[in-house]
Amino acid sequence: MKRTFLALFFILSIIILGAGHPRAAEPQLVEKTSSFGKIHADWDIFVPSMKVSRDSKRLAYVARKDKKYAVIDNNKLSPAVDSIGKDTPFYSPDSKRCVYITKKGAKWHIVLDGKESPGYDSIGKPTFSPNSQRFAHVAKKGGKYCVVVDGKSEPLYDAIATKMLSPVFSPDSAHVAYVAINGQKMLMVVDGKKGKEYDLVSAPLFSADSSRIGYVAKEGDKLFYIENDQPGPAYDQISVSSYSPNSKQLAYSARKGDKWFMVVNGKEGPRYEGVAMAIFSPDSTRMAHMAVKGGKSLMVIDGKEGPPFKGLGFLEFSPDSKHVTYSATEGEKKGFMVVDGKMGSKYDTVLIPQYSPDSQHLAYGAQKGEKWLIVKDGVEGPLYEKITLPQFSPDSKHLIYMALKKDKKWVMVVDGKEGKAYEGVSIPAYSPDSKHLAYAALSQGLWMVVVDGKEAAGRFSAIVKGASLIFDDNNNLHTMVLDPLTKEFAIYSIEIKS
Repeated sequence: MKRTFLALFFILSIIILGAGHPRAAEPQLVEKTSSFGKIHADWDIFVPSMKVSRDSKRLAYVARKDKKYAVIDNNKLSPAVDSIGKDTPFYSPDSKRCVYITKKGAKWHIVLDGKESPGYDSIGKPTFSPNSQRFAHVAKKGGKYCVVVDGKSEPLYDAIATKMLSPVFSPDSAHVAYVAINGQKMLMVVDGKKGKEYDLVSAPLFSADSSRIGYVAKEGDKLFYIENDQPGPAYDQISVSSYSPNSKQLAYSARKGDKWFMVVNGKEGPRYEGVAMAIFSPDSTRMAHMAVKGGKSLMVIDGKEGPPFKGLGFLEFSPDSKHVTYSATEGEKKGFMVVDGKMGSKYDTVLIPQYSPDSQHLAYGAQKGEKWLIVKDGVEGPLYEKITLPQFSPDSKHLIYMALKKDKKWVMVVDGKEGKAYEGVSIPAYSPDSKHLAYAALSQGLWMVVVDGKEAAGRFSAIVKGASLIFDDNNNLHTMVLDPLTKEFAIYSIEIKS
């Protein structure tokens, strides 16, 4: 593996969010850098393997020395092995556990929290439960495959359908499901219990409360939706399914003959030439889906058909479920938003609609000719070369987005006002109380953190790719950096004193 100067691999994309936030008084920034320690200079880092934990406090990656490999987790070097498994290492959702796959001789092993598993002929990518307490992966023994859950091997099968999200944990982490293959048949296995064998079985889908699990099964030329082992009616085809957030409603699209319809809680809806996945409102009282009628696309919301259009795009319910917006096209490359049934202005392209947390504001990006702008509550912002998706503050009082100007400098537009221009900026972070806005900025080849428009003193080769700016509370934040002088990775923290 060719040794390459590290900093080259950590330059963040300059097409991500960041900018200034207007403040009445300039804050005092108390900065601290805590190094992970000296980099193991005799080991070559495989940069694409680098993974940052969700809390941006841990960094793991694969390194090579001569013909051996190791994992370095927060600068701690693991024992050398013959190979490290693809897409590993990585961290659990709570950032407390690290896992990776190793090869020693002819056998593959899981290393979880520093402990090595028994050897297998091969191992699939492992998965954590949502609460990070449980763990599962596929393993090969001889010519058969099994799922290993919490270190215990389940029965052997001819294959495990790993491309169907197998295995998968329920949202409450109490259940695990996977699709197994025996000969020409497929079956769903839930918590070790085998379901009926079918000609074809789809990926499992858990409801939000984990009490329901469903999947599509094919027997002969008919398809059924199976929920908690109980098959529903037979159809010629069944497409995407979804549960409502409160787990009380199930919707999936089905076809009989040449007509498609939505099946909601077992009840078939009106027939169409085509239908798409159902989307439920956050409070589960409303539902929308796309349908095709007379060659035109229309949105069906709460059982009522909207106007027909050439095409339909993104749909978003407001957080309070009282409003709904979707994008549509009509005519040659003309896009617009339909907000609570009312058509907005037409543009060449419209992007994903974004509601504020309090549901009182709506913003989206749009293209006009070769320029881009943000539309907030129906009012157009200035034109730019490029823009990023708009983002509301937690208290819904501020709207921010990044924009590229003609001089190739990037600015953050905050409540319609441009911040200082930089060579590059990164994803901004609001404090929980929305009083502070922080972001990373690139100037003269070095990265810095800017808080409420004030540049911190620290300068770094990079904000490590994959790291975020995270507020630990209303006045303290941190991220992960690469020091330009020591070439060491470090946690960089700032305390904001007004």
